Amino acid sequence: MNVDQEHPAEINEPVDYSAALLWVDGDRTLLTELVEIFLEDCPRRLQELERAVAEGNAMMIKQTAHSLKGMVACFSARLAQERAAEMEGLGKAGDVAKTSALLPQLQLEFARVMNCLTGADWRGIN
Repeated sequence: MNVDQEHPAEINEPVDYSAALLWVDGDRTLLTELVEIFLEDCPRRLQELERAVAEGNAMMIKQTAHSLKGMVACFSARLAQERAAEMEGLGKAGDVAKTSALLPQLQLEFARVMNCLTGADWRGIN
């Protein structure tokens, strides 16, 4: 199986730049502000989630994962959104035992999004 053929967009680019521009009606200034806010706030939210998982705090897991899910929505970062939605669902169900296994996957996807937004020339995307 060639993984690149199965999910090329998900593996190569964690952010859909065209969709992000559509999200803000082509307003690159607004997109710039959203990226800056995301890059500033995301590490703090990830730390909150890590702490909530360590403490087994289902309500905090649910709330923080929900916030993270919303933060990446405008970037159409599907895998990050999916991981956050999974984590949110586990928190909502009170199933904190599974959150420890999911946390590294979620952190990896959010790191990919942050790296992509930091390292790519997303400002020049049409």
